[in-house]
This record gives sequence, structure tokens and C-alpha cells, in this order.
Amino acid sequence: MRGKRFVLGTVLMVVTAAIVFAIFRSVQWAGRTGPRHVVLITLDTTRADHLGCFGYPHPVSPRMDGLAERGTVFVNAYASASVTPVSHASILTGQYPYSNGLRVMHGLSENRLPDSAVTLAENLKAAGYKTAAFISAFPAGSRFGLDQGFDTFNEAFLEEPIDRIVDSSGNVDTGKNQRRADATTDLALDWLAGVSGSFFVWLHYFDPHDAQMVPPTEFLEQFPAPSGDDPEQLRYIYDIEIKFMDQQVGRVLDALQAVGRLEDTVVVIVGDHGQGLGDHNWWTHGLLYQEQIKVPLIISVPAVPFGRRVKHLVRTVDIVPTILDLVGVDPGRKPTMDGASLVPMLKGETADPGYVAYADSVNMLTYATDVETRDVKDDMLFAVTDRRWKYIRHLFREAESELYDLTRDPREQTNLFADRPRELERLRNDLRARRFEPDRNQAQGQGQLSAKDLERLRSLGYLK
Repeated sequence: MRGKRFVLGTVLMVVTAAIVFAIFRSVQWAGRTGPRHVVLITLDTTRADHLGCFGYPHPVSPRMDGLAERGTVFVNAYASASVTPVSHASILTGQYPYSNGLRVMHGLSENRLPDSAVTLAENLKAAGYKTAAFISAFPAGSRFGLDQGFDTFNEAFLEEPIDRIVDSSGNVDTGKNQRRADATTDLALDWLAGVSGSFFVWLHYFDPHDAQMVPPTEFLEQFPAPSGDDPEQLRYIYDIEIKFMDQQVGRVLDALQAVGRLEDTVVVIVGDHGQGLGDHNWWTHGLLYQEQIKVPLIISVPAVPFGRRVKHLVRTVDIVPTILDLVGVDPGRKPTMDGASLVPMLKGETADPGYVAYADSVNMLTYATDVETRDVKDDMLFAVTDRRWKYIRHLFREAESELYDLTRDPREQTNLFADRPRELERLRNDLRARRFEPDRNQAQGQGQLSAKDLERLRSLGYLK
């Protein structure tokens, strides 16, 4: 009898241990051990290859590099668009533009996230989180519906009336359409100091977007200016603006650490899109080459093994399902997300899920500097990539479409559109299976944007 009791006791102990371990793993990964906070930092116009943790040789991002050492770096992350509001809509909804309904920044009519879309903030707010966003420029603001679900949505730099932004001579005070990362950080830290319970805060930094607003003089004086041509000067300013932005990221991390919250916080840092910087004879963004849609993505999660570098292709639409998975929030019967949780990759599972990334640039604009030049952006562009092969479809000039072997040609210099029919057809079929094409009849025009909004976009260099 005693033997039977011993065996039964042993079995119960084993079962109990198994249950406890299962509960521990569930708690560890679902975030059910009390408040689990979420910090999302979006880096506007920031190329992945200009951060140290992605291989950049210059010391412009020490704080983000440090976070990468304590987290997971996704070295092949793709944005869904190369313009700010469209890309951010995907980051905040887990849906591609053709699913969430925000297709353009100006032109067409689909220039606002519809109320039917469900954002990360709405999901977390429904789960009891305090939600706040601190935005640094008009293109990431409420005009595009990106404020859905936020208890606090700070874009106070837009409070000046339009006659104070653009004067009678056409001069623009761009500072009223964007603010530096330090001002945005100050506001966010004030909010964090007073919030209790679980919170989700989104910080949007805009500094690398342009040279209209630069870091403080005392910061600039630390770095000797190059004596080269204008492009070299602009690249120099771009790196300094990244370094200043990185410093502000450090302030946020330090503030969380000082009050013991960092160890209970999911931190996600992601670029919304990159910048041409002269690659492909293009300075700004709006195209779909690698330097514009391959973005930095760093995720740091408490109690998760750190220092991992994931080479599998991932998408920014994967961010929302990943965060919801980590904090144990079920989105319920909400619009289907196009992304998938990256938690298996965070846990170290190595199987490549074989994702295909989609991106588009629907605005038809010309950035040509003279009337004799027709540039590539005067078309609707759509791209799909499976990490090795990348197809860029030119909707109105199909013969100018592009196909690249990214393994052999990572800088996309050799167009194989006419030479690799098998790979082309496979990616074409993937694109055809999507509801990607907007109404061609609305391809041009200013749509629903007001005169005030058009002037704000013009002041940021988006319109001539």
C-alpha cells in the first residue's frame, strides 16, 4: 500500500511540476504577471544600414545598439510603404495598406485610416492600458486617422494657424509642422512620470527626415562638418540627426530604468521607411528600393534571451500581432491582420516561415527638378519580395517594371525583368492574389486634403 501511495505521490508531484512549468511559461510569454508595458518608438526616414547594430561603421546609434544587445534584431524587416502615414498605419494595425484603407498621404481619396480599422492602441485600451502618443510631425498625425485608440495624442506643434505657418510671401515656418526629438521626449517623459498601471506609449521621431530642423548648436558643435559637396553635407546632417534621435531614445530607456519599469516593458523600435541619400539617383523617399523599405526593427522583451539576430524575412505588419501575443491580449473578432506573431522567432525557433513582404507607393508625383526629366515616381509602384527575389511593378508602365536577385545584387543595380520569367511569374502571382490595386481613376488630384493640410505637406517638402 505504501508503495502505491509513493508512486501516486510521485506522479502527482510530476504532474504538479509540469503544470507549474506550463503556467510559468505562459506567464513568461503572455505577460500575465501583472502590468506589462509597451513602448513603441518609430524612427521616421531612418535607413537600417545607418545604425550600428545593422552594420553601420560610424558611431551614430550607441543607445539603440545597446538595446539591440539586450533584445532581438531583425535584419530583414520590410515596411509596407515608403511614405510616413501609410507605413505607420500598417505598423499600428498589422494590416497592409490595401486592407486598412490608408493608401496615400495626398492625392486620391484614401488618405485617412477609416474608423473600421482597429489599431494596437484600441486593442490595448480595451484591455485596460493607458494609451498615449507623442508625434513629431504632421504626416504621422491625427489628420490621417492615426490617433485612433489613444487617450492622449500630442501633436501640439500644429496649434499655430495656417497664416503663421505660411506667410504672404510663401515662406514656411517648418517648425510648426515638426518638432525635434528632445521636445517630443520631454512631453513623453512627463506623461510617463504620472501614469499608473499598464501603459502603451508611442513615440514618433522625425529628425532624419530633412535638414529643416537640426539638433541644438551645442550638439552640432561636437561634430566637425565635412568640406565636401552638398550631398556629402546632407549625409553628414542625416547621421547627426540620427545620433541626436538616438540620444533621445536613451533618455526614454533611462527614465524607465530609473523607476524599475524597463524590466517589465516590451520595447519595439522600428523605422517607418528609409531614405534614398543618392542611391538609385534619388535623394528622398517614395520609391520601393531596399534603402527605402528595408527598415530597422529591434524588439526587447523581459525574460527573453538576448543578443539574437534573426535573418528570416519579417514585415512591419507583424508588429501588432507580436505585441498582442507578448502581453496576452486577444484582439477578438476584429479585422483580420495581415501580419503574424514573431514570438516564435523571439523564443529562438529557427524555422523560416517563408513570409513574402508587400509594399506600395501609390501617390503619383514628380520630383523632377527640370521639365525635361520624367522620374520613376510618376507611376503607382507595388513590390513583393521573398527575401531573395524582388518584383517592383509599375502599374501604368508595365514594361518599366523591375526584378532583382537580392542575394547576388543587394543594391538592385541589374534589372532581370526580361530575363527570369519563372521567378517573375511566381512573384506576379503573389501580387495578383492581393487586393492591391486602388481606383485608377483617382490616381491624381488632391482628394480630401484641405488647403491647410496641403500647405503643411508643402512645407515638409512633399509638394512643390
